[in-house]
Amino acid sequence: MDPLIDEKFILTVSQVLPDHFYKTLLVFAEREAYGPSKNEGLCFENCTLVEFVGDINGKLYLALDGYTKLKLLPKIAKAFQIDPTSRAHSASIMMEFANQIAGKLITEMRLGRYEIDILPPENLNHKLVPISLGHFRQYILIFNLKDRRGDEYMGRLYLILLLEKFPTPQN
Repeated sequence: MDPLIDEKFILTVSQVLPDHFYKTLLVFAEREAYGPSKNEGLCFENCTLVEFVGDINGKLYLALDGYTKLKLLPKIAKAFQIDPTSRAHSASIMMEFANQIAGKLITEMRLGRYEIDILPPENLNHKLVPISLGHFRQYILIFNLKDRRGDEYMGRLYLILLLEKFPTPQN
């Protein structure tokens, strides 16, 4: 196993996420903080889980508070050409957006010769999600979001990355 895999994931996420936000939404995502975390669970107003399996197994949670979701949802819906006022679509819009980010992350990791696949996204809005610290290494990356002019604060995005400590062998 690659001893630097955690750093590679963090650096790749730190590059892929801001690029995707700017190209898709014209929103600046500036990494505010990152590091290992020992949270035993998480709960956010808006939270999407995308699991990945292969050479590296893990989970990626893309989480937003209510303020950030209200600011970001219209921009994402506009990019997807969907009516943002339809409440039924908001969860699926956010899940698809998280899935795109995870897809780009996995594509970059594949370029680094890691065989990884992503599973369908899962909606975890308003759910308390336990995290097994015995099974996963946990990292949190926090991004400040600003509009394209950089003068309107749009909130914070929390990306929680879990990497399996001892990968299960694939047959």
